[in-house]
Amino acid sequence: MSALSLHRSNGRCAFTLVELLVVIAIIGILVALLLPAVQAAREAARRSQCLNNCRQIGIAVHMYHDTTNELPPSRMWDGGFTWAGVVLPYLEQANVRDLADFTKDFADQPDAVKETQIPTFLCPSRSHDLPYNYLRSEVIPNVTKANGSPHNGGGTTRGILGDYACISSTFRSGTGGFDHAFDGAIILPKLKSGRRFKARTSLAKITDGTSNTFMIGENSYWMSARASIYDGNDNPGAILGMGNKARIKAALPGDGRGVNFTQAEGGAVGSDPTKSQTDDKLCVDGTKNCPFWFGGDHTGVINVTMCDGSSRAVNKDIDLVILEDFVTRASGEVTAMDEL
Repeated sequence: MSALSLHRSNGRCAFTLVELLVVIAIIGILVALLLPAVQAAREAARRSQCLNNCRQIGIAVHMYHDTTNELPPSRMWDGGFTWAGVVLPYLEQANVRDLADFTKDFADQPDAVKETQIPTFLCPSRSHDLPYNYLRSEVIPNVTKANGSPHNGGGTTRGILGDYACISSTFRSGTGGFDHAFDGAIILPKLKSGRRFKARTSLAKITDGTSNTFMIGENSYWMSARASIYDGNDNPGAILGMGNKARIKAALPGDGRGVNFTQAEGGAVGSDPTKSQTDDKLCVDGTKNCPFWFGGDHTGVINVTMCDGSSRAVNKDIDLVILEDFVTRASGEVTAMDEL
């Protein structure tokens, strides 16, 4: 090798320390710009999965209706199974349903029934501290009462969590019979001998239109943590609006234990009494500090299932009056879908 070629080889250019630092800084900036987009894409995928869960639940309810000609009950009786247990065979969970005895209380069911996780009942956007609900003796993390003290769990029997609840009523003010008090799609049934039940509603009774009436919605972190989705002793269904307090308390297990009734008339049942109706509107459980019945971990929206089996996102800032129009099954009002 000649001296000239050796000199050229030794004289090759290389990155300086400053250049390396600049490149690293540029890469860091690009990553920082990309992360929000990645997170947004992941949340969009989780929200889509949650919507799909709502759709699958809607299909399961319709299959149950096709079999029985009635909608499932919100709960069979105080302490019995809820709508979620009734539709298990239609969510490809017949093996769990076969282990259950619907003539017995949820607390008396085998552990395999109470503790078998059902992915369709869980929203992927919500982080769960435990796979099961909190017992009454336990404290729900991140949930405090209005005075700032820790909030104990509301359930009495350990069971799987569920992030969806049937929408049973608005409890609007006024007088009326049972159908006025429970004006939603999935409500309490008529009890018969031998712990059998007969549903009070069917798709034919959704005279406001199945595409204009809510059936299932995302419940709050508080509601999910405090009660198993199967436990009819603490999971009576989601309620919107505030009417006759005595009627509400009489309709709920244990006279509405764990539900805050101190807010003004017109507010949302279970909402924070320190907030106005305008502040909480849809009972959005964004801070996990209040016992809301509805709530979602998606930014700006919660997902719902309509009575026609479809699913859609609902704006968390929707006016409560408009929201109640979509809860009632036979009130004669039909509000445009774009209001949601």
